[in-house]
Amino acid sequence: MSNTPTPDAPGSGGPAHGLSGVAMTLLTPLYGRAHAAELLPGTAFRDPAAASVLAATGYRAPEVLTDRGNALGSVHRAIVFDELTAAFCREHPDAVVVSAGIGLDTRAERLAGALPATVTWLGVDVPDVVELRARLLPGDLTRVFPASITEPDWAQRLLPLVGERRNVLVLTEGVLMYLDPAGLRSFLVSCRTAFPAAELVADYFHPRIALSGLHPIVRATGARFRSGARGGPRLAGPAPGGA
Repeated sequence: MSNTPTPDAPGSGGPAHGLSGVAMTLLTPLYGRAHAAELLPGTAFRDPAAASVLAATGYRAPEVLTDRGNALGSVHRAIVFDELTAAFCREHPDAVVVSAGIGLDTRAERLAGALPATVTWLGVDVPDVVELRARLLPGDLTRVFPASITEPDWAQRLLPLVGERRNVLVLTEGVLMYLDPAGLRSFLVSCRTAFPAAELVADYFHPRIALSGLHPIVRATGARFRSGARGGPRLAGPAPGGA
């Protein structure tokens, strides 16, 4: 597989994907998943959709962390999230999986053959990402809604599709560190209010790392980490009933 990025869209004056800031950070995990076989020889993890989507974004090399450490980290994270998602859905065949800040994730496609067809896949992201996703994933198995996950009503808008089902799994992969404390609290409150029995799977940084401004993705994209946590209970603390 070639590591050469596709050129910018002709006459666009910029990359074909049209993303900036935090939205542009979705390119690095997409790169990692597309190159998983090279980064982690012997792994069973494969994401065929990621390779074609990556090529179609028209990304520029400086925008993506292609170094082994960061790219490999995104693959390990995807593997863990896949395992947790699969375990939840096998236990709850009627599960609703909500990917908050879904970006260009293709988890539904990766796991489709291994999970019950009764699982419902929903996603949320900002409008420009949703538009890009619709262009690059025309056969998307996830129904994606345009909204910021810091909007108070983002989760409530999904309730008509969730209905009475209590088995909701909320995934936030590579997302929460970009929310400031107020935005993080708004997100957690919205989840707790709309999905009282939901389980949340999230990754996060210790505050010393998150707030240092030294992570390479900050320099690559101009995005900023705005919050961190000293453990799961501290992360959940701002939500009603949080640990």
